[in-house]
Amino acid sequence: MRPLDLILSILCALLTTLGMIGLKTALPEVLTLPALLGQALPLIGAAAVYFLGLGLWTVALARNEMSIAYPIGIGLSLFSATLGGHWAFGEALTVGKLAGGGFILLGAFLISRSKAIKTPHS
Repeated sequence: MRPLDLILSILCALLTTLGMIGLKTALPEVLTLPALLGQALPLIGAAAVYFLGLGLWTVALARNEMSIAYPIGIGLSLFSATLGGHWAFGEALTVGKLAGGGFILLGAFLISRSKAIKTPHS
């Protein structure tokens, strides 16, 4: 994966996490139509941030092999969601979550550095 595409994937993860934080913050505890309508602008804004991240990920996906872009994008999003949940909502950051996130980042790094092996069928 090229450096620009890795940057796109990181920005995607950050934007989707910010969008999820915005959605979770704006959602009322009891989902009724009047409550949702009362939060329409914050929900639309959060959804726009989320979809901007999705748009960046789509660009990275279009420019790379799916077997590389997809795991990196999803892995970075999982890890950033863990950190975002801790930062925004005080969710526990356990050793297991941090170790799991470390393995996810290591896997994303290894995938990003992988080179395709040419076979007779490719």
